[in-house]
Amino acid sequence: MSSVTGSRRFRRIGIISGILIVLLVLWFTGLLATVKPASSAESLQAVMEGGTAFDKVKFVDGIWESKVIPTVEKDSVDIGTLLASIGKDPEEAAREYGNNVGGADNYLVQFAGKVVNVDTKSLTGTVTVDVQDGGKSLPVKIQIGPIILGTALRDAVKFITFEQFTNQMQYGGVSDELNSRVSQLVISRIDLKTLLGKGISVKGAYTYDSTNPKDILVTPVIVGVE
Repeated sequence: MSSVTGSRRFRRIGIISGILIVLLVLWFTGLLATVKPASSAESLQAVMEGGTAFDKVKFVDGIWESKVIPTVEKDSVDIGTLLASIGKDPEEAAREYGNNVGGADNYLVQFAGKVVNVDTKSLTGTVTVDVQDGGKSLPVKIQIGPIILGTALRDAVKFITFEQFTNQMQYGGVSDELNSRVSQLVISRIDLKTLLGKGISVKGAYTYDSTNPKDILVTPVIVGVE
């Protein structure tokens, strides 16, 4: 074996030995990171939601029956009354009936009418209700999912605010969970196959879109079918 080849081999051995020594030092001093299993209390969700184990399901469990349902029941304004107020003075309507979050006005509304369309083909399906308002036909859509869009319910009830949470992910997670409850506890109890042509009453949440005021999309919370 040539002296050059031997030198290279001893150099490699020296490098490997040095690396092993460093790793051993780190291991025994506790500086070498370990990988925790998925079942660890410090889960990925906890890390992504601010380093604390925030449970959005538990949070909504604590408010759904005790606060969300009673608030929607008590504070929902007739949609015809609301739209007339918005048409007259949007800012005054927002002060009297709504809750502004991030520049959007959110309302709790109620209405009744006849179901004229049921769209179950889309992932963001809707039911269109023909509401008679002062002798005029007012089409109002309610979300039936399976994907429920927006933050209308979280923002319209007023008692859920960003300041209650560590970060935007927790705040957004609560909205997602509220929308999930709508799917699980409200929409799942409606027989969509036989809904067309029936009378329906709805109380729910609505975010006003000033760029398209005729597009009324409501997240239903309390629904009655005749």
